[in-house]
Formats: sequence, structure tokens, C-alpha cells
Amino acid sequence: MPQTLKLRERQVLTMMAEGLSAPAIAQRLSLSADTVRWYIKQLYALLEVSSRAEAIRVAMSRGLLDAPVQPAASAPVSRSEIRYANNAGVHVAYQIVGSGPVTLLFMHGFVSHLDLAWEQLEYAAFFEQLGRVARVILFDKRGVGVSDRQGGPATIEQTVADARCVLDAAGTAGTAHTFIMGTSEGGAAAVLLASMYPERVHGLILFGVSPFIGGHGTEFPWTSNGDGQYPLLTPAPERWGETWSLDRFAPSRADQLDFRNWWSRLLRAATSPSVIDTVLANARAVDIRALLPSITTRTLVIHRIGDRLVPLAAGRYFAARMPHARMVELPGNDHVYFIDSDALARTVTAYLQQPDAATDVRTWIAIILCMTGRGARLDGTKRAILSAHDARFLRQSDSTWTALFDSPSTALRCARELRTLGAGTVGAMSLHVGACSVAEGVPVGAAYSRAVEAALATAPGHIVLTGMLRDILAGADVSVAVHALAAGDRDAPPSAIWALVD
Repeated sequence: MPQTLKLRERQVLTMMAEGLSAPAIAQRLSLSADTVRWYIKQLYALLEVSSRAEAIRVAMSRGLLDAPVQPAASAPVSRSEIRYANNAGVHVAYQIVGSGPVTLLFMHGFVSHLDLAWEQLEYAAFFEQLGRVARVILFDKRGVGVSDRQGGPATIEQTVADARCVLDAAGTAGTAHTFIMGTSEGGAAAVLLASMYPERVHGLILFGVSPFIGGHGTEFPWTSNGDGQYPLLTPAPERWGETWSLDRFAPSRADQLDFRNWWSRLLRAATSPSVIDTVLANARAVDIRALLPSITTRTLVIHRIGDRLVPLAAGRYFAARMPHARMVELPGNDHVYFIDSDALARTVTAYLQQPDAATDVRTWIAIILCMTGRGARLDGTKRAILSAHDARFLRQSDSTWTALFDSPSTALRCARELRTLGAGTVGAMSLHVGACSVAEGVPVGAAYSRAVEAALATAPGHIVLTGMLRDILAGADVSVAVHALAAGDRDAPPSAIWALVD
């Protein structure tokens, strides 16, 4: 039985008694979290115990601490049972952590599992830390985790709709201080949610995100240094559940057996080989680069300098093009957010606790349906169809009109019904996504001109989609074919105009 402890052992034990997590102890002692965990294991062996509480009790009874140390006085962070929000028959699992004065909706990356995730102590420590300053809402996207899996994985449009449904179910309607945080593949959906419903979102936080994972034959502007695109490759089905891409998601944990085993179990529990193939295909098809200059939500972009999966330049791309974005670069090379997360948690906490500095919301991102040319006259029949599909606003000129929608799928259904009016009674139609004025309810700037230009590229009675909208519909049951090529600029790279062929 040891009668004394080494200095470092005593320091670690004292901080354990103060209620600090291993990452927090590591931060205070300028050690790695792995080193602190090694010390904790040594202490358990020396004291012949198997838990933190036992270690503190035994050490105090043997006089191995300088004085009795009381645990931190702060109350434990609450964690709700897993609940379900019903979005048109699809049940989306969500959970609430903490009860702080602001709400933080957290949007995970490609997979999550609300049950199994809590077995990872660093995951628990991260959300418990945030739960002391916020009411944190977590959810599994449809098709993964403990949410409904029928119908396959979510499209980005469905993720945005499910997130709104979760916010409503969690009782945030009318709440003035709701923040959205998106990480990895969840970043694009977080951006769309914040920009399409700015009246509900006080601020946006992005961690380890990219505006364009890949596809359409173009390369990342930030990979011109010869490194190539960062790999987000679909794993071989027969090897799903192994430690897939752990060397890029969490290189600092790649050699830790406990973490490797947990990672494998998480992948197997969260989804299946065929589903992850679709999840990654949908993610590669999404490109929100052209939207970034129109997003007015105040935004904090956080990126680890050595991120092995998403290059730092991707985060800088966001910060440089979003008018109200601020960039914070943190040390480390893990893409997984909760690993050694004290610096991240402190950065997020400081942002959540800033004085009220929400930007004046004058625009929001909407789906634009434009009709022009012969047959475009806005008569009673067309108005009735628009009303039945909840079109929000109309802008009308001599031969062109636009209507705005919250949902790409709703706008598409409306366009299809208008098409059934027949030749000579319906003009050429385009569907686009862009900035619209909150006050006047009309497309502003380039959004209007691009919608009109796309409609002019087709014939009366036909429907085309801009590349931006086609990307948001990635994964949806929509058949399109390349119709024309739209010229690009600094913020909107050249992209195809797609003809609806169904």
C-alpha cells in the first residue's frame, strides 16, 4: 500500500476530486489527455480501486491528499431520455442536455447514435461542459442511429425539415436565443437551416466543415497545392464496422484499442454498409459555395489547424465569404470534435455567452420558382395552384413572375402541377435558391437575374433547375439531365442548368 504519492499523481488526484474531466486536467497541467488517463489508471492500481469516487475516498482516508477536497459545487448536468419528434410519420430521435439560458441545436456529421455515443467519456465530457451554459439539443438524422430508418438516409432538405421539427418538439418556438452548431457533413444543413429561417436562429457555429465535399467533376479551390481532395471514400461493405478512416477522423486515437473498439461499434450500430454508401453519395453532391455571400447569420467558424479529413483551407473559405463570419483556428489534427475538446468547448461557450449581437436580418434564403415567356400570365388558376402549395410571396412584371417557397420539394411539386395546365397556358419555368428580401418578399441581387436567365434557357411548359438547387435536392427522387451551362463568377463557379425529365 503506498503511503505517499508522486507530485504528478497527487496533482491529478486532487483535480479528479475537484470534478475535472481527464481533458480538463490535461489542459490545466499542459499534458495530453492520454497521459492523464495513464495517471488515472496508475492511481486506480495503487489505491486498489476501480472508480473515481473510490479513489478519492481511499486517498482521503489514507491521508494521501493534503486536505479533504470537496467535489465541485456545480450541480450535475441534466440529460433527458431519448425522445421522438414526428415529422410526417418519420420519427426523429432527440435528446436534451443541460438547461442553460440559451438553446444550442447540435447537428452531427455522417453518423451518430444517441445511445452508444455516451459510452465515450470524451463525448460525455464535451456535452456536459456545453450543458452548463446552454440547453443542448442532440438528434440522430433519419436513417441513422436510433431514428426511423425506413425510406433510407436523409437528404439535406429532409435534415433541415427534421431539425425544425426537433426544435418545435423541444419547445423552442418563439425562443429568441437559439444557436445552431454543425460539424463535418452536418455543416451544410446547419447553414441552410440558419439562413432559411433566420428569425429562429440567433447565431451559427461551424466546426470542421466544408462547403463542397465533392462531385460534378470540379476540384476544391483549396486543393490546388497538389494534395488533392480529402478522401471521404465509401468503405468496402464486407469491412464495414472496422476502424474505417480512423487515421483521418481521429489520428490521435487511432492506436488506442478502447477507442478503436468503440468507433467500430458506433459505425455498426449507427448504420449499415448500403446506407452509408447513400449517405456519402448525398454528401458529395451538396455544394453550397455560391450561397455563402448571401448568408447574413452571424457565424463562428472553428477549425483545427491540422485536421486530417477536412483541410483548414475549407474553414477559411467559409470565413472569407460569409459576411458576418469570424474564424477561430485551434491546435490539433483530429476531425472528431469531442477529442481533446476543452479549447473547442471554451470557444463555443464564449460565443454563446456574448452580449446580444445578432445581425439585422434583412434577407433569407428561399426557393425561387420563376415563370417567364409565352403563357406566363399569372391568372386565377395559377394563383390557386401557388396558394395550394403555400407560396409565400409573388413578384410580377409584364411577362415574368416569381414565387418563394420554404421547401425545394414543395416548389418542385408546384412547378409540376403548373406544367399540367398544358402548352400555351404555362410559360418556361426555373427553380433556383437564393437571397430574398424579408421586407418585400422578393428575390434580391443576382438571385432574381439567375432565376430569370435559367427560365429563359428553356421552352414554355418545361422546367429547369439551377445547379445550386439541384445540389440541395441531392438524394431526392428527381430525374434531371444537363440542359445548359451557366457561367460562373468568384462566388458561383460554373454549373449546369438541369432539365427536369420526369
